[in-house]
Amino acid sequence: MAGMTGRRVVRLLAAAVGGAVVAGVVGGGAARLLMSLITIAAAEESTFTLGGTLGVLMVFAVLAAPAALTATAPAVVRVGGRWVTAALTGFGVASTGFSDGAAIILAPDSRMTLIAVLVVGFGVVVAAHGQIAQYASRRLAGDATRPAAAAPEPALA
Repeated sequence: MAGMTGRRVVRLLAAAVGGAVVAGVVGGGAARLLMSLITIAAAEESTFTLGGTLGVLMVFAVLAAPAALTATAPAVVRVGGRWVTAALTGFGVASTGFSDGAAIILAPDSRMTLIAVLVVGFGVVVAAHGQIAQYASRRLAGDATRPAAAAPEPALA
């Protein structure tokens, strides 16, 4: 690859890690809030811990890695990275959500519309997770996303 220096690679990798962390905090924070709201809407007591919240943020950061690592790649690869992130995040959210299915099924009928809206909110978080990772990674990469300029040719004397 023309223009790929060691410094540029390190900068892109650092930007990818930073983008994944940002997406983990934003996406994981939104997911944790939605989890708490669904629990409350299902007429259960919300007993979330700081350790559990930090675990969710960390898992969301790891799941954002495919999108963050492809943030500066060509468009086809970027879209693929977002799809991989959405699939991994969606599977994780769905499998966790089904484990709490009994509480949702036993929730009062008057709260089902609210629960449905909150579940759709999870879909929005899943869809946006990769976008957030790529946006943050590109912003953190700055000039490293553009190929290095060619050295000017020496003037003829």
